[in-house]
Amino acid sequence: TAVCNLGSVNLTKHIQDGVINEEMIAGTIRTAIRMLDNVIDINFYPTPEARNANLLHRPVGMGVMAFQDALYKLRIPYASQEAVEFADVAMEQLSYFAIRASATLAGERGAYETYEGSLWQQGILPIDSIALLKEARKDGDLSLNTYSRLDWTPIRELIAKHGMRNSNVMAIAPTATISNIVGVSQSIEPAYQN
Repeated sequence: TAVCNLGSVNLTKHIQDGVINEEMIAGTIRTAIRMLDNVIDINFYPTPEARNANLLHRPVGMGVMAFQDALYKLRIPYASQEAVEFADVAMEQLSYFAIRASATLAGERGAYETYEGSLWQQGILPIDSIALLKEARKDGDLSLNTYSRLDWTPIRELIAKHGMRNSNVMAIAPTATISNIVGVSQSIEPAYQN
């Protein structure tokens, strides 16, 4: 039985002067990862299996909402190369700050129970999975942008020092209900009606 505790950053609230405010989004993600980790300990679980799996692996899923609203705010068409570039920047920041927050929490509260032998423990981060996929393909064909804008060395060092508090830290959460309550577009989806 798998349980994942999800949360989402409202991208529109983190755009200032035509870009994502890195300091602001880093703070939001740091707080959100801490709160999602707390939920694991105080949650109600319908089955013992769900409780045991959650406590063993401590998975959380930090995602985004209001992707299309952020594009509106930046006056970028959804189906454009600029939108792809914005997505690349936003998702790298989400990944970077979520992983950093979990590794920092591991220094404070300890790594999740099944950390030993994990990809994290082996030094393999989600951004490394593209290279592994390319290597696994017989023809090696994988035409993706693998450019990183952020320096991942400090994150790798932090994980090597403390481990990870959570086995998973990111998810493209659906956010259908919460984004509706907030009044923004769901997840990374385009608006489906006026």
